[in-house]
Amino acid sequence: MQPAAGLKTSPDVDTAGNEIQPEVVRDMARFDHRWVRVPQEVFAKIASYLSISDIHNFGQASPTTGDRLRLCGLTEVHYFLSLTRQRQSSCRAIIQSSQQLLEHLRTLSIFSVRHFPAQLGPAFYSFYASHLHQQILDGAALTLIPSGSRNLNRSTRHLCDHIPILIERKSENYSNILALDHGHWVSKAEIKHDYFACFRHQHADHILFVPQSVSSGWEKLFSCTYSGKEHLLSVYECRNGAWVEQQQLTTGDVFPQCKYKHISNIYLSPDARSLVCINRGRAGAILGRGTDGQWVNKGNINTNYNQTLLFSADSKNLVLYHRSRITVMGQADDESWSRTADIIVEDRADDLELTPNDDKMSDYELNLEVVFSPDNRHFATWLNDDFDADAVRRDYFFVAIFALGPEGQWCEKKRMIKTCNPPSYYYHLKPNFSPDGRFLIITTQVGLDIWELNTDDQWLPAVQEKYQCGGGTIHFSAAPCEFIRKRWRCVTIWRKAASGMWGRAQTFPAESLTKVSPNGETIVCNDPAGHTDIYQRKPVGELCAKPAGEWVRQRIEFSVEQVGFNQEGYLLAVVPETDSHSLILFGLTADGSWLERDCLQTETRIAKFCFSPCSRTLLVTSLLPDGDILVPKVVSFWQIRDHQPENAC
Repeated sequence: MQPAAGLKTSPDVDTAGNEIQPEVVRDMARFDHRWVRVPQEVFAKIASYLSISDIHNFGQASPTTGDRLRLCGLTEVHYFLSLTRQRQSSCRAIIQSSQQLLEHLRTLSIFSVRHFPAQLGPAFYSFYASHLHQQILDGAALTLIPSGSRNLNRSTRHLCDHIPILIERKSENYSNILALDHGHWVSKAEIKHDYFACFRHQHADHILFVPQSVSSGWEKLFSCTYSGKEHLLSVYECRNGAWVEQQQLTTGDVFPQCKYKHISNIYLSPDARSLVCINRGRAGAILGRGTDGQWVNKGNINTNYNQTLLFSADSKNLVLYHRSRITVMGQADDESWSRTADIIVEDRADDLELTPNDDKMSDYELNLEVVFSPDNRHFATWLNDDFDADAVRRDYFFVAIFALGPEGQWCEKKRMIKTCNPPSYYYHLKPNFSPDGRFLIITTQVGLDIWELNTDDQWLPAVQEKYQCGGGTIHFSAAPCEFIRKRWRCVTIWRKAASGMWGRAQTFPAESLTKVSPNGETIVCNDPAGHTDIYQRKPVGELCAKPAGEWVRQRIEFSVEQVGFNQEGYLLAVVPETDSHSLILFGLTADGSWLERDCLQTETRIAKFCFSPCSRTLLVTSLLPDGDILVPKVVSFWQIRDHQPENAC
């Protein structure tokens, strides 16, 4: 029996609906002999209420229990837990934001059980992704099948790049939700919304949050007179192909503590389990599901300045920043949110010097940028290099690293100072965390610095190279001690030797276009002679004469103007420079070479394209001929089929 049809993963519960605590799971393991006598159907039903970690722990109780749990997803759980935390977070975000993918996985025969519960979705998706990856490497034939296209105009907006949902405005406060149904765009629901409603920060295919006008005029934007019962937010969910309004939240539900109860922006977290509602310039709130599945206020953001918002990769930390001010919100185990840091980044007293115009740098509020490390343990902040009319000339710039302490509070861990001579109003400075969060590469306009996190969680300098190789773009290789740098017309592979020293390992020519796969195993670049070179990294055990770690070139006899990879890096799509109406799909093989698998044609020039996170769909956006202002572009969706029965849609 399937405990949940949707993507909501409620707290682990037993058959009576009570939350399962860790000690209950331990008791289940202690009385293993009783579980041996339980019929498999009853055993599977009980197991369907357990979380990924509980399935794993229960499977350790005895060989008999482990054998029975293999029919309940233990194999998929073991594979998921063998992945890095970053990959686990990615799998969670992909499956929890796509009900269509969850339903597709439940139709496949590659798993130990078909009707697996939603909370095990990340484990089953990770197993599926690995299976699909192996099929591509084994040379499975791929076909691009059109599944629908649509002209976009001023009244029709695409919800998100890879999601086949359109919002078509009918009037000032009404729109239709359009979805693909057997190759045709069909209206699934009419929604009422605020005139200024914007949906661009929502990326789930099964849920849509729709802000409402709290009055017919402008007065409520500036009034603090609310009863708390005004309809402020609607929640629409896709159930069995139909979009239905599941919940209406009032001004009191969303903003229980704020006087000005208006939504100017909403942001859905990567895992689609938290919604941030911002009343710009005043305050904010974070919503999440309660124990009954309804969306409720899970925390309040008490700030009164306009901010930029950034989630960590695991969706458990949220940074809001503006100028020198940073607010960090953290999610507890019960999914409530609270403030874990209020930071004002300033020049330290021992770093301050008078600037050439005799203004103290401390009188100027810094204009900061923020980035999280992929392992969610640190974030870096640095001065934005965009020109600021209010800036003063500085003789140094810096990158500050903040770490999450044992008490759950964020504090500054390290500050990397870069001097500037002569003093300048702005200075290029860009930090880049490695995928495991243990390296930090900082590019400046005059150099490159490499910092390493040691076993004591201290950041130490490894390389500081100046005056010969400033600027550039950093990408990380599949190898933990290797990164890729694109600068000017070349690509350089930097590698850490066994001695612990960093140095350049290989350099390739690169012209106007360079693209690195998300997994860091492939580099595509146009060469000066009008060809396209694909450099593939050969890992240990690869079927290749080259030694492990070497990059081997494969040439395509034409230049390309656009390149894109799927998230795992084993599918590659290119648009030729001489034929912008064509897109060619390549697949990686087991020996590290790329083979053309299929090609599609559009009637007009391709402007952009992207793979869906699960690699099952390709979105192509093309432009109509110049002069047609009313219909500026066309979106078309293409299914990627591998001709295997178990992966048929």
